[in-house]
Amino acid sequence: MDEYNIRSLRRVHDALTDRGFERLWGMERVVYRGLLDPTGLRVPIRVDVTDIDFVRPPRILVEESYDVTGRRLPHLLGESRSFCYYANGAVVLDRYNPGGTILQCLEQADSVIRDAVRGRSDTDFADEFNNYWASSFLFVDLPSDFSGKAKIRFLDIDRREERSPVLCLDDSWLADVHRANGKNLPEGDDCFVVSTSVALSLNPNDQWPPNNLLELNRWVRWVDPNLLGYLERSFASGDALTRWVAIRAANGTYVYSATLPPVLQKDEFRKSRQSNLPVMLNRFSSKVEIRRANGVPADTDYIFSRNMGKMINLAEKRILLVGVGTIGSFLAQQLAQSGAGTGGGQLTLLDTDVLRTANLGRHLLGIPYIDRNKAEACAEFLKQQLPMLDVVCRPGDALDLAAGERLPYDLIIDATGEEALSLALNERAVRSNGSWPPILFGYLIGNGAMAQALMTSDRDHACLKCLKPQLSGEPRFRSLRPDVEVFKVSNMQCADPLHIPYPVTRSVMAAALICEMALAWAGGEVGHRLRSHLFDQARAFSVKDGSPTPSRDCPACQTI
Repeated sequence: MDEYNIRSLRRVHDALTDRGFERLWGMERVVYRGLLDPTGLRVPIRVDVTDIDFVRPPRILVEESYDVTGRRLPHLLGESRSFCYYANGAVVLDRYNPGGTILQCLEQADSVIRDAVRGRSDTDFADEFNNYWASSFLFVDLPSDFSGKAKIRFLDIDRREERSPVLCLDDSWLADVHRANGKNLPEGDDCFVVSTSVALSLNPNDQWPPNNLLELNRWVRWVDPNLLGYLERSFASGDALTRWVAIRAANGTYVYSATLPPVLQKDEFRKSRQSNLPVMLNRFSSKVEIRRANGVPADTDYIFSRNMGKMINLAEKRILLVGVGTIGSFLAQQLAQSGAGTGGGQLTLLDTDVLRTANLGRHLLGIPYIDRNKAEACAEFLKQQLPMLDVVCRPGDALDLAAGERLPYDLIIDATGEEALSLALNERAVRSNGSWPPILFGYLIGNGAMAQALMTSDRDHACLKCLKPQLSGEPRFRSLRPDVEVFKVSNMQCADPLHIPYPVTRSVMAAALICEMALAWAGGEVGHRLRSHLFDQARAFSVKDGSPTPSRDCPACQTI
């Protein structure tokens, strides 16, 4: 240990011993024993201060000798009696003031333990309920408003030997993954899914956790009487010996199951189960063992919306991405992770080129996809990563696609960076006189000095050609500085076009700029239709974002 850390530990030691703590010597970790709320509750604890970087709050364990007359305390988690006094990420602790920081943590813990013991924070049980309910879990892929009969199935979703428990319907994307791995879909066990508007919590004055039907029903009666009886009634139909119930509450999905005790598996009970078994279950309720599991959301709405906050994602949209190269490949992944290809929408990829070794330094794909069509390979890669997506590839040239007057897309994105192709697509869109969907053009300028994106959709705003009406003339919004030339190199294969070098960072950030504009479009607030991101101030000027109007000199717009 270096001298700095030794000094920090000394400061922690001085602060703790001044508060009456003593170090437990002979341990691998640095642990002290003392009291929380020393002038009041006098709660015996151990505090681990091994991590003097204070990346996380020091761990506090409440000694088993401390009893609150049978009452359960919020924030006291698990059999280890670890005490949660700061929520993860709630505070940044000062590693440069180790003595003051450890005292700050103890003062916070003093306050939290006082509120917990006096019942002032019982509502916090609901926030931490998954910690109290179970240590095991299962995936949940159900529509948000679903109630009724679903299935618990053990599925092969990651090609590991051990299968994963999933609560789902037959059309779950997780079931599709299982089938894609060459497995038949198992019949599974019935699970009755019920809903409540309350947040599940626990009664701090009662036994916890519920390990049998008697204890479970006592808790259910306390938390929401409307949830009573589902397990008993589920046994009244069919021959299954194990039944499941899932409670979808305001604070998550919580699952429990039970197997008929041997005494109720006898033929005389099972033959008359329609009328007698629920009654018999209650009679033997203390012998009916309950198993519990936390539900982990795995539906597509959750996966593609949780990071978006109040933003609208790309679900339900039909998007065509033209060009799956150095920008387009990363953009395809970002669009997919933003929900494109879900909710009945579709993400279509188009590129005529194949992946070569020359592309590997700045392309999403790697060696396994060499000599594969980029669109086909990228669609396959995205389906491997996110199997629930509807991602397809289209062969052929973008201009062949552009022959139709009404295209089956909500948005077209051109990420080819090929000026001639982009201008040809722009021309067809302008001539369609509004029958085409919006086109979002994205490209890099110079040797990656600037990324730029333009949304075109109507006659009131500039088309792509409006940004540079004359091919050999100056652009309307000057970007490259005077005397800056675009550096190009020849590829080893003579049939390939000249190569414009720039680092992969520029590709990824250009893709991000385009994806941001696609999300703005999906949310109904396009905002600035021309957006730029400057990378190299020595080579390019800053271009202010805005929504330019059509140019009077634009040969595309003026011929309509």
